[in-house]
Amino acid sequence: MEINNYSREGRTIVDIAGSLDSNSVAAAESKIMPLINDKSYIILDLSKCSYVSSAGLRLLLMITKGLAGKGGLLTLTGVCDEVKDVMEMTGFACFFKAFKDIPEALDALKKGEEPKC
Repeated sequence: MEINNYSREGRTIVDIAGSLDSNSVAAAESKIMPLINDKSYIILDLSKCSYVSSAGLRLLLMITKGLAGKGGLLTLTGVCDEVKDVMEMTGFACFFKAFKDIPEALDALKKGEEPKC
């Protein structure tokens, strides 16, 4: 798994490549959780992430709650069908705001639109 983050239009974008599972979740947590600040918006790009386990879903939920507690927001982009299926089967799909890609997420955030789950 590889994680990179950068800023674009005042938003933090975190790019995850590989699987987000019990073998990689600790490394992902150590890189992502420090990015949570007051009123921060994190866009998590999963377009290169082929698998998310229950441990990965737990991390996504921790990030969402951490951001919400500080007035921020987590959005997901590029979620593949396999990961969408896991989120739907586990009931997690509506916990996360999702967009097709980063430009769509940035555009919606500029307009103050909430993504549909």
